[in-house]
Amino acid sequence: MIVAPAPSASWNRFAPAPRPLAAALLALLAALMLIGVIGGGDGARVAGAGAGSMRAESGLIGDHALYANVLHRVEAGESYYTAVAAEHRANDYPLKPFMTVRLPTLMMIVATIGVPAAMALGLLAGVVAVSTWRQRIRSEPGLPRYASLAALFIAVNLSQLTERAWVLMHEAVTGALIALALALYRPARPWAPMAVAGVAVAIRETALPVAMLFGLFALIDRDWRAAAGWAALGLAFLAVLAAHIAALAAVTVPTDLASPGWSGLGGWATYVAFVHETSILRFTPMWTAALLVPLALLGWASWRSRLGLAGLGVQLIYALLLMLFARPDNFYWGMLIAPTLFIGLAFAPAAVTALIRALGPGRLHPAAMPN
Repeated sequence: MIVAPAPSASWNRFAPAPRPLAAALLALLAALMLIGVIGGGDGARVAGAGAGSMRAESGLIGDHALYANVLHRVEAGESYYTAVAAEHRANDYPLKPFMTVRLPTLMMIVATIGVPAAMALGLLAGVVAVSTWRQRIRSEPGLPRYASLAALFIAVNLSQLTERAWVLMHEAVTGALIALALALYRPARPWAPMAVAGVAVAIRETALPVAMLFGLFALIDRDWRAAAGWAALGLAFLAVLAAHIAALAAVTVPTDLASPGWSGLGGWATYVAFVHETSILRFTPMWTAALLVPLALLGWASWRSRLGLAGLGVQLIYALLLMLFARPDNFYWGMLIAPTLFIGLAFAPAAVTALIRALGPGRLHPAAMPN
């Protein structure tokens, strides 16, 4: 017969796992680790800025230099779209299609308040995200005390916000906002995460899947007010995007470069490489990410709660997008989810322990239990 899990383990979705499920999950965990170790060692899956990349002051290169140059022109009074088109064109960056050019939101904020204030604001968002996550985990019923270490995992993966170059990187700022939106997410209180998600989407449109997931949950819950709010956010985004497309079309010419497209199809090893490059694990060998990323996802999957489900959904959506569409030079997309991915490590030890125990004698499928 199955021994019911103790109340303290009720949060762990895998505590009552039947033996076949436990075996399948452990096999999948091992397979993903192996694929990551074997496939991520050649270094070709990430294409960072090199010696031939564009440069700016203070040693900035690549995209950092691009955004710094655009910022200087906007601060000098030039229109954002004129400035961004000139810099893209001068440095062989594509201007087509419209997704190749960032929305003007972040650049206009930084140009208005200045880089030091923008750094302080970004750092504040990170600190609030870490603090909110710590409080949220401590208040969740049944979680082990050590789960609050998840806040530390967030903090170290938001450390880029302390550097000037990274406050100009849209993905770094958006990743902090996604972390905060998740921490604030409660079905009964949708407005705070809705506001944060709205800011994230206005800075980087790749944050839209988070808002869509929250909106889907509102529909499932039949919370029509919240669903209407998320729908309104989506409509507002479409209006902003239409204005962006029109403004960009006014400054482009037929000879401007076009993007090679987004069909990287790099698979699991590329996703792991992106996380390695954009998280604190970049200071460690690649195999550390190959081992820890699957464990983090397993930890997320074990957390039986709406927040756990939302966090897992966000991680899986972006993992799929990175595996299918990202090119090697899109590795910075990993910043969108690196701050929150490793929250799952706080739950991984209990998840693995439960699955290993499920392989022992006496653990049957619930349908096989005697009456």
